[in-house]
Amino acid sequence: MKTAHPLLIVFFCCLLACNFLDDPEPTGSIPIGQAFRTADDIEAGLVGAYDAVQNGHLLGRNLIVFPDLMGGNADYTGSGWFGLPEIANLQISTTSWFVENLWRQAYLSISQVNQILASLPEVRRNDASVSPAEYDRMEGEAAFLRGAVYFELVRLFALPYEEQFLDSLGVPLVLEPVLSKEDLRFPSRATIGEVYQQVIQDLDLAIEKLQPASQRGRANRFTALAYRACVAFQQRDYDSVKQLTLELVENSPFKLTDTPGKFFMEKGTAEAIWVLLNEPGDGITGGGLSNMFYGSTVRPNLKSEGYEKIVTPEQLSRIEADGFRVVDLRVDTGFISNYPFVTPDTAFVRKYTDDSDTPVARLAEFMLMRAEALARTGDMESAVFLLNKIRGRSLRIVGANGFVVPEAEKDYVFFETTDDVLEAIIRERRVELAFEGNYFHDLMRLKSEDVQGKRYDDPKLRFPIPQREMDANPALVQNTGY
Repeated sequence: MKTAHPLLIVFFCCLLACNFLDDPEPTGSIPIGQAFRTADDIEAGLVGAYDAVQNGHLLGRNLIVFPDLMGGNADYTGSGWFGLPEIANLQISTTSWFVENLWRQAYLSISQVNQILASLPEVRRNDASVSPAEYDRMEGEAAFLRGAVYFELVRLFALPYEEQFLDSLGVPLVLEPVLSKEDLRFPSRATIGEVYQQVIQDLDLAIEKLQPASQRGRANRFTALAYRACVAFQQRDYDSVKQLTLELVENSPFKLTDTPGKFFMEKGTAEAIWVLLNEPGDGITGGGLSNMFYGSTVRPNLKSEGYEKIVTPEQLSRIEADGFRVVDLRVDTGFISNYPFVTPDTAFVRKYTDDSDTPVARLAEFMLMRAEALARTGDMESAVFLLNKIRGRSLRIVGANGFVVPEAEKDYVFFETTDDVLEAIIRERRVELAFEGNYFHDLMRLKSEDVQGKRYDDPKLRFPIPQREMDANPALVQNTGY
């Protein structure tokens, strides 16, 4: 997404150990406080905010990569990205270059959005050239971006959402723009409960203000609904998840692609709810997901507890007794599909191409999310129906002659108990959404006792507050264990 005015971003790095205290206005920038005076200024600022969020240090890449490294789906063995093994092996230091830049980029984007939101009322009064609906869109997009960024921050820097942890330290909530030195403050960390409350407030505002359609890469009502559903899912509020995903799954323009790989090989498919664009001349800063995952290996646990158990032993025995076998297109060696998510030996991640957009929300994720919520609230039939939509796209029953036998698939879809259904959905999420940034957060939500050998509440599963932030801001308190 092109930035119309690249220096419109208000440099909030006073809180990020930059030299803002001495020189709050970057040379050549539009003077702070004068940047947003017209609707065109606001629109240019929004483009800048999307660019900030799309940055490789934030949602464009690293917020997708880190959770899969930390959760144990992938390991990093490449030599091109110094410091990634720290994250993959949960040995993160307070001076981690990756964590410092994630924090800095997040608050840079929040600062930009804060200035947009603060300027909007006056611009709306003084610039009548734009319709009220357009102003609503601008406000909704800005609120969405802020809510999304704070949600990602609190999930990585704070304990999981639990009643007992709601008064524990979250991240600083900065909701006002920094327009001059006099506005500088050193914020302390808000509680986890306060951060979630702000995230929900921002996302609910976005749902109210945004329309169902937008240009590709921009937020709309469905995008906001998707993130709001993710928040409820993390809170284990499954009744709300059912309500929030109803429109996404049952009454939306989104459709699954014919094969799982097609979504990642083709841009602009109907499965995309929100992607961050990786276009020629406007790519993800520092390289996209392919660039990062190219040096990543698939951890053995993803093979043994994921790919190899998608079809249960009972189902597999019946299939094989009938002389058939199962092919999973996501790991197919080329027998049916040439676009698996991993290499033929299931050793390396190959889900993305060099120019793949970053998938932040796609329909398959929310079908499985809805399936789990339905199962947990007693609607097994609907849950299994959605699960089998995903399984049906990926799994093929193949006869001895090597041809697919589609009519046989329905004969092997059965689960004995509710626990069997839930286990199947959770495993399907791990395999279908592997390398998309979901798995670690699922482990936190499910209170896993084994996240690379650690409990879900282990201090080493939290990012440290970067040391340079601790040095610059005396109000900050470091996470336990660092």
